[in-house]
Amino acid sequence: MRPLVSFLLPLLLVGCVTVSDRPETTAPRAPLGEHAQLSLISAQDKVDLLLNGDNQILEAVLNDPGAYPPPVLFALAETLYRQGEMTPAIFWYYTAQLRARSDANKSLDPSVAAAVTTLSNQYGHGITRYALTHLSELRTTMTHVLEWDANSRRLYNPRWVALLGQNAYQSEHIAFQPPEAWPKIDADTRAGFRRGFEQMMQKLTGQP
Repeated sequence: MRPLVSFLLPLLLVGCVTVSDRPETTAPRAPLGEHAQLSLISAQDKVDLLLNGDNQILEAVLNDPGAYPPPVLFALAETLYRQGEMTPAIFWYYTAQLRARSDANKSLDPSVAAAVTTLSNQYGHGITRYALTHLSELRTTMTHVLEWDANSRRLYNPRWVALLGQNAYQSEHIAFQPPEAWPKIDADTRAGFRRGFEQMMQKLTGQP
């Protein structure tokens, strides 16, 4: 199973049209124009290797995590969870979620936000269950997530997220905020992430 590919296929497939007793389907659509210059193939390869237990890729991602887009960090979190490394798994899962959301916030395609939520939901079920029963560990780790994201450069292309939206298959141009706006979007997303986390913790603990 390829989680990223299985998520992308419903977005790419054209509906079936019945013209006889046998239904006919068309091949998945290809991204158009500028979108075609983006690629998740390299990221998908690393996702596959991580989920298949390749320790060489695991070490490479851990040594240079800022070079990898969120889908790879989601797979990193899942791999660490399977190995019983719970605190690192929590850290990288919420880091991947934070970065994916801030990348989605840079997109001007409204369908991207929901697609990122779908991607996030493919991972982390076990991680989330563990985190919600270890709230002190979760709070400490979330503080580290926000600090790391603020202080670590993003060396990947945030436009990767455009491939998750419908515009990739309907428009020649990537609808995206200009690079000079990205730092503020990242900061605003961190602030919103922090607020949402604190509200969740208040509900879980019953403390104001």
